[in-house]
Amino acid sequence: MQHDAMLVYLSIKGFAKPEALAFALDAETAAVERALAALEAAEHAERTKIGWRLRESGKAAAAQALADERARVAPGEMAAAYERFTVLNERFKSIVTAWQIRRIGDSDVPNDHTDAAYDAGIVSDIQAVDAEIAQLLGWLAERIPRTAPYRRRFARALENAQRGESRFVAAPLIDSYHTVWFELHEDLIRLSGTTREAEAAAGRGA
Repeated sequence: MQHDAMLVYLSIKGFAKPEALAFALDAETAAVERALAALEAAEHAERTKIGWRLRESGKAAAAQALADERARVAPGEMAAAYERFTVLNERFKSIVTAWQIRRIGDSDVPNDHTDAAYDAGIVSDIQAVDAEIAQLLGWLAERIPRTAPYRRRFARALENAQRGESRFVAAPLIDSYHTVWFELHEDLIRLSGTTREAEAAAGRGA
């Protein structure tokens, strides 16, 4: 279990249960629980009713871990990778909007997911974006191995969506494709040395 990876992922998730962290880290739940206990003993993390979260010292340690990772990648390379992601992010946001809202005639209406062909088309659009994000993730994992599990998480969400489990497209409380995308976006923002607030001010919010 990588101490720094635990700190970073917990900082990104905000709150998380051991099972969710284990999946994100590609680790055994028992190993995650031991790591969380060590963070608690060091006063870096605390248990709450809705999951574990970092304390202020843990947030500072996570920020340092990200800074150390950022230093291992040439600034120009990371900036280019993030720009590449932002282009994909605009496409993905449009896909999620189409998943949630349909244009019928002159009106926008909530997608009630009763049109299987329409939903299948959206999932196909996600698959096309997935092929491109996979290339970016391959580049990233070579430089920052901690990020390797993102690929598996995306693949699992997409496979479930393709089997007709529509909640794996954008449901917020599970490891849906949108959930993983949001976490990757936050990770890349931090690895790029910026903040979500700065990105929103620049018109590049989530």
